[in-house]
Amino acid sequence: MMNHPNLQVHENFRVATLSQREREVLALVSEGLTAKEIANTLHIAPKTAGTHMRRIYEKLGVNKAVVAMRVAIRCGLVAA
Repeated sequence: MMNHPNLQVHENFRVATLSQREREVLALVSEGLTAKEIANTLHIAPKTAGTHMRRIYEKLGVNKAVVAMRVAIRCGLVAA
């Protein structure tokens, strides 16, 4: 499946709206960590990790971790 140039621009814009903490959480999601594991890694409450994940999904316009990971990879936020 080829990426449409306008889709890439749109995704880059959405990724640019993520806070530094949200980028950290997305990187950990991309490594396959659960909300509880992310919370332990970042020394935050699991509920806070879940909130970060929900906000990431909202900002990226996705509803699953795997889709968020694909966006992050395409935009160069995390390595494949």
